[in-house]
Amino acid sequence: MAGECPLHKNTESKSNRLTLGQVDFINCLPINIPIEEKVIEINATIKSEMPSTLNKLVLSGKIDIAPVSSLTYLENKDNLTPIGNLCISSNGPADSVLLFSKYPIEELERAYIALSFASATSNKLTEIILNKYMHLNVTFKVENLKLAELPKDYSAALLIGDHALFEFSRGPRDLFLYDMGSLWKMHTGLPMVFGIWVVRNEVMDKYPEEVRIIAALLNKAKEKGLGDMFDTIVKKSIDKVGLSKDFYRTYFEHLSYELNEERKKGLKLFEKICLELQEKTAIKV
Repeated sequence: MAGECPLHKNTESKSNRLTLGQVDFINCLPINIPIEEKVIEINATIKSEMPSTLNKLVLSGKIDIAPVSSLTYLENKDNLTPIGNLCISSNGPADSVLLFSKYPIEELERAYIALSFASATSNKLTEIILNKYMHLNVTFKVENLKLAELPKDYSAALLIGDHALFEFSRGPRDLFLYDMGSLWKMHTGLPMVFGIWVVRNEVMDKYPEEVRIIAALLNKAKEKGLGDMFDTIVKKSIDKVGLSKDFYRTYFEHLSYELNEERKKGLKLFEKICLELQEKTAIKV
């Protein structure tokens, strides 16, 4: 049929070879849920993983399009291209990038800090905040653990996404809590971009029209998720981690999904600082 969208053909097409990655976290539900519930139909193989796993799958060529950590994009710009001006960012509190500390943050000199196994960007952000802006000499190590399992010799732990929300949902405890998005905003005056939707360049070169269509559909999903499906998104969020409806309404208000000029400035500063720090010990994720 003339004008038929290749992503909606029932027969085998080039687009069927594309794999779309999704971050399996609440902060991506406004884009994920409209696609999962077929409100927005994308004819691609969907694979949901945590951010650090998606990073590896994209770089290894096993996923074609996905949101990757900003740090992963910045370190692989020769191989990855942003699509759809889509990102995950905050201009202040991110609410799910949290440092749980036994002591006030300014007292963490020479402390051991556990970083998130699920993250790349948030780990580097924590290094920047504590080393560059707070001038603290601390030791970082990536750990796969829950807050209750934090070894005694660790003074603080960074948790992101649903892991951070779950620990926050457990209520008051004898810990100090720091939002890394807020600290970035306080020290730089700019938004923090945590992740960016990208396509592998070889996929863009081979299937440019399919990539364009998928990017447009991802944006339509975002509009649906933040629009007439927003109540569904909030309900799904509560089902995943039992915080209040009011909390999640504020949570999504704090997040932005459009990579506009101000967020690009924040991303550029983050890249500049990462380059300045690369002579120092790198955080391995």
